[in-house]
Amino acid sequence: MEIEDNTVYVFEGKLYSAPLDELVRYYLTGFGVLPKPLRKVSKDVVRVLLRTRDYKGFSVRIQGYGESLSG
Repeated sequence: MEIEDNTVYVFEGKLYSAPLDELVRYYLTGFGVLPKPLRKVSKDVVRVLLRTRDYKGFSVRIQGYGESLSG
């Protein structure tokens, strides 16, 4: 798994990618159209973002869920 330019890349037999904000939105809500390999890493991606506080310039707000990441 790699994150580059606000895009998450996962190689699992083939290359999958998704915007970082979509992956975080999926983690927070459980809803979204992401391939299974990306859904599987969503928790790890959010955990790394929170531990490193490496979410500057990145914002995801989910109305009604009471959770957000912003930088």
